[in-house]
Amino acid sequence: MEIVLIRHTPTAAPEGTCYGHLDVPLADGFASAIAATLTKVPRTDAIFSSPLQRCAILAEALAKRDASQVLFAAELRELNFGAWEGQPWSQVPRTLSDPWAEDPWSRAPPGGETEQALWQRVETWRQQALAGRTGRVAVVAHGGSLRALRCLLLGMNRRQGWSWRIGYGAVEVLESSG
Repeated sequence: MEIVLIRHTPTAAPEGTCYGHLDVPLADGFASAIAATLTKVPRTDAIFSSPLQRCAILAEALAKRDASQVLFAAELRELNFGAWEGQPWSQVPRTLSDPWAEDPWSRAPPGGETEQALWQRVETWRQQALAGRTGRVAVVAHGGSLRALRCLLLGMNRRQGWSWRIGYGAVEVLESSG
């Protein structure tokens, strides 16, 4: 099976805003950004997407192109930053963000989730959604959930995942046994 990892295109959130679980709209001109991204995506047999609009709009465009349907999965959402959602990172107190940044695997933002929880939900989704699949599967999601999925598929540890850069509208095709 081939898995096509696709990150959503740029959002309208002001630069430097924490917006993990927030359903922020896409940036102006998103249609051309989506069209450019689709030129990098091979034909797919199945499409999974985060339900947040920044992913769903791209996934729906892919589904229309490939005469397919999108299967939405809440497990593919970005990390939940809790009380920090919607705030500029510069306004999150360093007394809170610094300890979290030292160990995001075990520490969560207030009311949010740990990186470990993100990985666990992505792994649960992977085991359920990809088991027994064949062909080419597209996954439209966010930087954090895609990084976790990529590491899980390739047998990499979480620290190795941070070396992978996936920009807005980026596409990577992986071979996987699921």
